[in-house]
Amino acid sequence: MKLSGIKLPNPSSADRNISVASKGHCTAYAVLGDDEGYRVQAESHLELCNLMILNARQDVVSVKEQARFDWQENGRSKKHYFDALAFLKCGRRIAYTVKPERRISSGKFLDQMRDITRHALDAGFCSQVVLVTEKDIGRIDQRNAMMFNAVRQKDPEAEAVALEVVAGMIGSATLRDLTIKTNMAARGYRALIRLLRSGHLIASNHEVITPKTLVQLSGEVQ
Repeated sequence: MKLSGIKLPNPSSADRNISVASKGHCTAYAVLGDDEGYRVQAESHLELCNLMILNARQDVVSVKEQARFDWQENGRSKKHYFDALAFLKCGRRIAYTVKPERRISSGKFLDQMRDITRHALDAGFCSQVVLVTEKDIGRIDQRNAMMFNAVRQKDPEAEAVALEVVAGMIGSATLRDLTIKTNMAARGYRALIRLLRSGHLIASNHEVITPKTLVQLSGEVQ
């Protein structure tokens, strides 16, 4: 659907909708993917951070939140909603349970997740189950993931210029210097960030990306 030349994001693929609001924690809605992308919803800030980081990974094709898994146990039907299900380029599917550290201290929760994990793997619902807490969300990865998502709209003209600027690049250069060479100001900078997002460029150091960040061609394209 187009509105004034703007394509709206595709709907969420979640198997259930989260509460619109909560007194105990935040709820969030975002758009992931490329261009118009697709909507996602999160029941906490931690879930949102995990979705953003998965979206920034180059081996992830798409992410489904609130993914329902059904199974039978002792003649009874059971279900569980994983907070995220990541579809990888290699065909694997990784299911994520996202919880604060304080919520996983009980042995009961961990025992339940072990049982659910066993059934999910046996049923072929996913290839792996990962438990994520705030200790797994690094500030650098979080900030960069948010930046990568902010440049999801393609700009073919600017990206073509950015590719010409970095072609045959030897060693490293700052994003600021490369932006100046594009002669496209903010459009050039965003195009270079998209090259980082796609893996064409890599940061020389693991840091929050800024105009001062040194970047170089990735090993695959050098």
